[in-house]
Amino acid sequence: MEILTDVDGDRIRALRKRDAFFWLDLKDPADAELDVVGPLLGLHELAMEDSREFGQRSKLDRYPEQVLLVYWSARVLPDGQGTELVEVHLHISGGFLFTVRRAPSGALDELHRELEAEEPDAEAYVLYRVLDALTDALYPVVDDLESRIDALEAQVLADTDRRQLSEIYRLKQEVQQVLRRVVPQRDQFTMATDAIVALPGLTHGKREYLRDIGDHLSQVAGELYRQNDDLGGLTSTYFNANSNRLNELATRLTVLATFFLIWTLVTSFFGQNFRWLTDHVESLHAFLIFGVGGLIVPTLLAAVYFWRRRREWL
Repeated sequence: MEILTDVDGDRIRALRKRDAFFWLDLKDPADAELDVVGPLLGLHELAMEDSREFGQRSKLDRYPEQVLLVYWSARVLPDGQGTELVEVHLHISGGFLFTVRRAPSGALDELHRELEAEEPDAEAYVLYRVLDALTDALYPVVDDLESRIDALEAQVLADTDRRQLSEIYRLKQEVQQVLRRVVPQRDQFTMATDAIVALPGLTHGKREYLRDIGDHLSQVAGELYRQNDDLGGLTSTYFNANSNRLNELATRLTVLATFFLIWTLVTSFFGQNFRWLTDHVESLHAFLIFGVGGLIVPTLLAAVYFWRRRREWL
């Protein structure tokens, strides 16, 4: 299996002359390289124009002898920096596969080594392996998002913090960003499969491998939809937990204020200049009974009441 990673005009012409299927994979090529590749492979001008302009939606463009498939994958960035979308343009024909990408893709780099050691019995199988590698690269992204959502949920349930709300919305944006790319290409993949199968000169194996890609895309989209719903639920959980926290704080302040109310009421009563009080509360014994006892007894009664009702309030 011939795999090229740079523009070698003589080698490409030789491969095309003997009708040998090959894969040309260019990473972040310059416009000058694309200007050379287009005529070498006989690609349509509109197809080459699309491959000069990245940031496109998932799409399928049919030409007389080729198909352009804009396919999206993703990767987990190192050091917990989140995820990055990977846009790959696949120019497919019966004699070659030409891929263009701007972002790194470890899945395709690994596939180079695997296919170089193999002799595929069908050209469509090579295309399947490329699309399968790009699709399977989405699973680690889904797993990374899932682990971050679970960790954030545990933090919210343990103790709410304003920074958690920002993290929830940031995670939701990441999930929706991947979802916006995966769902359209899932919906159009059946059409893309039919267009690829109909290409003249493309040999097919006994098994319809490409249909497996559609199943994987459906699984990934389903997981992303669920994660999006989980983050919506986590937002509600955050606000509920924050509300409960405020209610607990208000309850504690109310209990404390009640004790101060009792103490203020007792001390202010004995501060009245009634003749009976000034005549009878003179000794230490009277002070302990009326003064200290007047504070302790209602305080104990209130404490017992609050203790018995604590499960309803806290």
